[in-house]
Formats: sequence, C-alpha cells, structure tokens
Amino acid sequence: MTEKAGEVILIDRNHYHQLLQEIHLVAAGFRTANEVKIPILTLIDRINIKFIQSAVKKIMPDKNLVALESTEINYDLLIVCLGASTKYFNIKGARENTLPLRSITDASLIYDKVSALIKSNKKHNIVIVGGGATGVSLGGALSDFINESKKKSDRLSITIIEALPTILSGWDERLVKKVNEVLHEKEIRIMTSSAVARVENEGDGGDGSSIYFIHSDSKIHSSLTIWTAGVKGYDIPISPVVEKTKDGKIILNEFCQIGRYPNIFSIGDIAAVKYENGKLYPPLAQIAVREAKYLSKLIPKYITTDRVDLNSLPLDEKFEYNIKVQLISLGNDDYVGLFNTHVISGSLAKLVEEFSMSAYIKTLKSGGGDVMNTSLYGDDIFSHLVSGITFARFTFMKWLEKKT
Repeated sequence: MTEKAGEVILIDRNHYHQLLQEIHLVAAGFRTANEVKIPILTLIDRINIKFIQSAVKKIMPDKNLVALESTEINYDLLIVCLGASTKYFNIKGARENTLPLRSITDASLIYDKVSALIKSNKKHNIVIVGGGATGVSLGGALSDFINESKKKSDRLSITIIEALPTILSGWDERLVKKVNEVLHEKEIRIMTSSAVARVENEGDGGDGSSIYFIHSDSKIHSSLTIWTAGVKGYDIPISPVVEKTKDGKIILNEFCQIGRYPNIFSIGDIAAVKYENGKLYPPLAQIAVREAKYLSKLIPKYITTDRVDLNSLPLDEKFEYNIKVQLISLGNDDYVGLFNTHVISGSLAKLVEEFSMSAYIKTLKSGGGDVMNTSLYGDDIFSHLVSGITFARFTFMKWLEKKT
C-alpha cells in the first residue's frame, strides 16, 4: 500500500505476527504465547516500511481509500491479506457454546480450560468439532498434554467429530491412513459422517455442552467443546461490493487481483485463487507464503519512477503452484507427512517440520532477503537445488547438536 512514491505501509491490529502453525501447541501447553509471537517492528526494522497498528474498518476501492479506526489511508496499490475467521455454518448454539481456535488468545483460553479439567476429579470428554488440519493437530496435542500431566488418568477422553466421511478431506489418502493410525494409538475417538445439528449449553462459558446430530437422534455430552469445523474469509466491508465466495473469500483472477479493481491484490486465507482446473487453492500457510513471494516479484513491474501502471499484464506470469509436501503436527513431537510421494513419520517427519519452520522464520526476519531459505518457496530448478543443499546443511547441524 502506498501513500506517496516509494512508501509501503503495513497495517495490522496486533503489534505482533502470530505463528498460527503452532497455536495448537499453545493450547496444549507445549509452547508459550510469547514463543509463537514475533514483534512486527523487529521484522521490518531494516526495511523501509511504515507500520500502523490499527483495525481496518472498510475498504473503498472507488476512492482508493482504506478506513481505519482513527484515520483513513489513501493507496495506489492495495494488498488485502486479513486472513480468516471461524465459520459456524449457522448451526444453532455453535458460536455461543464452543471455543474457537484462530488466535493465540483462543489457544491460551483453551489451555486454561483443559488445565482445569485435568485438575478435576471428575470424568470429562473434550470434543473437537471439525476433522481438518486444525482439529486433528489440536486433538493430538491435547492427548499428549493429558497423558504427560502429573495426574495422568483415563478420566479425560478426546473425541473428534467430522461431518464428512473422512478426516483431512482433500489430503492424500495414504497420509490420512497414517494419521488415523496415530490418533488411534493416542486413544482419540473419531466420529466421521457426523454432521452437527445444534450445540446446547449445559454449563457456563462454553462448558458442559450437549451435541446433537442431523442424521440421528443421538447426542454426546462434552465438558469442553472446541470448534474447528471451518473457516471463512475475514468479514471486511468493501464498498462498492466485490464478488466473494459463499465462505466470504474475495474472488480473484490468476494474478491474485480483483478483476474490477486491478490495483487491489489479495493473498492468504481471505483470497480465492483457482488452480487451472477451477478448484480453489486450500487455506494453507505454504500457499500464502508462495502468493506473497509471487506478488513481491510481480508488483514492482507495475511501478515506474513516478507512477503505477496497470494497463499491461504479464500474461505469462500467472500464479501457479503445485503442492509437493503435506505435513501435519499430531502432538508435541509427532508429525506425519507426504514427501515426494512417500509417507513419512517419526524423526524424519519431525526434522522436515523443524526445517520448514526454521526457513519460514528466517524468511520473515530477513524480509525475504535470505536466499538460502526463501528458495524453499520457489518452484524452479535453482530453488529446488538450493533447498536441497539448505536441508542437508540443516540436517548436519542437527546431528552435530546431538553429538555435543
């Protein structure tokens, strides 16, 4: 976003960046809130970026204007990456009687609630509604938290409820099979093809709920219900309105642009970008990072010394990316992944996860200037070569750490 030639303005309601990939570990006590926060000012201290901490209230494309809580900002180019919020599917009682997991604050609240259940002498069932990546990762982490607590017992159980016939819908079947095996070993109950009809409160503050199902008269009791059943694009008013999906994502062209407003781009969970086959790219961190890298190369081509020129598009530079690695956390030290068509788990999967997270953080802190780590997000031969070398170096350093 620019207010004058050469000025880049970053706006966020928080003063920190959240490592959302790890907030399920905060909910289970394996990370502190501070460990998954990176102050924004430390990320941009060597870059010519102006930071404004404020919530965005409205975007007015016809005026090239963004309204904040206390002021308005004009822009020449705008990139909307506000992320996603929890989707409740209009299910009665879901919003009121469950806890979401979309932020560090949410994770900290879940940790407090689960800690209280662990200290209780009563039998409790923790229910996670939603068998996508967030729900599955949270279930695995909470199982480890319960089993490693000083009062380890069988009084606490975990149930994951999924409306579709399988957890991790859309993921590789081989990986899903392995994930099911790991969750079974952790004694997590999985209920698939179980669409929730309503959630009724039997206690206070989201505790003590009864969950009813659409296709049966049955119900289950939950001492704590956590909602991870879906996400929708962050609800930001845009006037005049732009086309969005049913989930509130902004519909974009192949250049991550709004068709009617070519000076507005969008990436991340709020962006609806399509594969060539018409399907949307999934809401994954690796997709958002690659979209960001794509725009970092595309946008400078529009900017001349004194103006922004959007009249000609580089038609051979559409956003394209093929997901080659799928990796999911199933607890404090448990990971399962698909790497070069092979299912990996155990120490190898953990090593790949540690490498990916390390590269991601170094990319953030270098402002995208760390070639060795930003190459991980490239899709060309050079990037693949450099990524291989970087991974080999990372593996060697980990081996040295264990030897010393």
